[in-house]
Amino acid sequence: MAKFLKVPLATGDELFGISNIVNVHAGDAQSPPQNLLLNTTIVTDGIAGAQTYTFVHTAALVGGQTVLEAFNDAIAANPGGIISTLGKPIATQQVPAPQSGQVGRMVVTSAPVFVQYASVAIA
Repeated sequence: MAKFLKVPLATGDELFGISNIVNVHAGDAQSPPQNLLLNTTIVTDGIAGAQTYTFVHTAALVGGQTVLEAFNDAIAANPGGIISTLGKPIATQQVPAPQSGQVGRMVVTSAPVFVQYASVAIA
């Protein structure tokens, strides 16, 4: 199992010790209900005490996978190295062109859009 979780933020990457993570859950205490799933919170413990990291991202349920599931998958992953990188689930699926007798190659009218992790607040 990896020792660190790397979260690719718009401002740069953040590393977290996986052994210090106590809980990962959707939302935070300050979120209004409509924005609840646009945040993911990691609670850690450590020598200096518990800390809370709240990540703001662009989508909640994407392509059948939630961002919370992506966090949990990255924490449980065994990448064969020291760092496990958090993936970016698909926020909007690609759109294929209507099929009019096409065989073989599928024409795509719009590319997929992936979740972006905008920022992290540490408390």
